[in-house]
Amino acid sequence: MRILVSGATGFVGSTITRHLLAAGHTVRAMSRSAAQARVVLAAAEQGRAALADGRLEFSEADVTEAATLVEAVKEVEAVIQAAQFTGAPVEDPKRGLTYMDVDCKGTMNLLAAVAEVYETPTAGPAMSRYPEGAPHFLYVSGVSVSADGREPWDRAKWRAEEAIRGSGLDWTIVRGCWAYGAQDAALNRIIGYSDRLPFVPVFGAGQDKLTPVFVEDIGRLFVLVVENPARAADTTFVLGGPDVVTLNEFLGLALKAMGRRRPVLHIPKALGKFQGALLQHMPGRPLSPDAVDFVSQGGAATEADRQLLAERFPGFRATSLQDGLESYLRPLP
Repeated sequence: MRILVSGATGFVGSTITRHLLAAGHTVRAMSRSAAQARVVLAAAEQGRAALADGRLEFSEADVTEAATLVEAVKEVEAVIQAAQFTGAPVEDPKRGLTYMDVDCKGTMNLLAAVAEVYETPTAGPAMSRYPEGAPHFLYVSGVSVSADGREPWDRAKWRAEEAIRGSGLDWTIVRGCWAYGAQDAALNRIIGYSDRLPFVPVFGAGQDKLTPVFVEDIGRLFVLVVENPARAADTTFVLGGPDVVTLNEFLGLALKAMGRRRPVLHIPKALGKFQGALLQHMPGRPLSPDAVDFVSQGGAATEADRQLLAERFPGFRATSLQDGLESYLRPLP
């Protein structure tokens, strides 16, 4: 199969790309910079092998620029929207780097490009349908997304989901829990403070429940969805790991995998948001008030979520936290 991956150089998008290539598929890696995408994806063994046999293609396009997307979506059997903006979760409205611009409007732009290429008119000018062979549309969403979401990421992703559900295409939405892995900028940034501090700082009490998911499991699930579209058509999955933990416990397990012991220093969210209100005006926008809410929120898959995945993909098993963390954090002998 030929599959378009939007956001193919990102943390989640590049992992999905690697797994698709390893499964033998052709991937059209979409990025704002084809040269950067080549460097990032060729760093992995699957990317180098796919470049050699012609299964890795590149499309220089941007989900926020509708005119760039039409060529990208031509002659593909699936479209995976995994784009994320630079600096997330710290938004930069002046540069168009927001959840509404990328997740919401970007998804709508991709859907419009698919419609322009594949949709065929029927009885009247306002009516249309997709012929057989139109691509399956897949979207990377978040566990906290819902119709009544109050946060900007929840509102943007919900609107994107609604556009996908109403598109007329076969679709699958995967609402992921906190994704961690070797290139994760969130967990690794927090525990990275232990390199130079005798403690690990976090915003809030750290008691909300999480079911963190190893990013490699996201890649494996997307391969299963692409290869078994009938099992996943018009379905929203929630993907979390098998372990239910608090943020405090999550950090403790990560530090243990590193062979370190550090106490967690809890910074009141009000103080963090005050800091964010100041730092968002600094070069590089290192923090914002909304970002404090994002990194301190909970989000856990339920038993019903796990049951749905088990029914549709009986062989799929998510990686335990211990195994996932130790796979990249355990010190070398």
